[in-house]
Amino acid sequence: MSSPKFIRLSVGGVPTLVNVTDVTTVVAVGAAVAQAATLTITYASGGTTLLTTAATAADNFLVAAQGTVVQAFWNIIAEAVAQPWNQPIIPSNGTTAVLMTPATSQDGGYLAQDANPAGSSTFEAKQSAQVLNQGDTPLVFLTAV
Repeated sequence: MSSPKFIRLSVGGVPTLVNVTDVTTVVAVGAAVAQAATLTITYASGGTTLLTTAATAADNFLVAAQGTVVQAFWNIIAEAVAQPWNQPIIPSNGTTAVLMTPATSQDGGYLAQDANPAGSSTFEAKQSAQVLNQGDTPLVFLTAV
């Protein structure tokens, strides 16, 4: 049996532990202008956790962003389960986890003679970034059930 793992998310502005042990599926459902978007986590036991955004256009994510939200959440799950048994919560420093887009390959990102590769737009475009809601602020959840 694997040791229990949790991620600390900000839910409604409160640090909340979300179980990520034995997750089988993560499904995101984007929303229209003034509806809540959802993220459903299903466990091997058949149980679920439902995370919802606020029902405003500025706080939810669109259908087009569903894949990005799911991938970002799987990245956090993978990071959590990779931690040693004595570190069951990530982040471990008391802060809350942030959904991030995955970084893309850096191969061919800039010319060898480029004096400042970190400042090039190609390089910057290949870095991971926070998953944003429609209001262009970091995606946060309002409720977790």
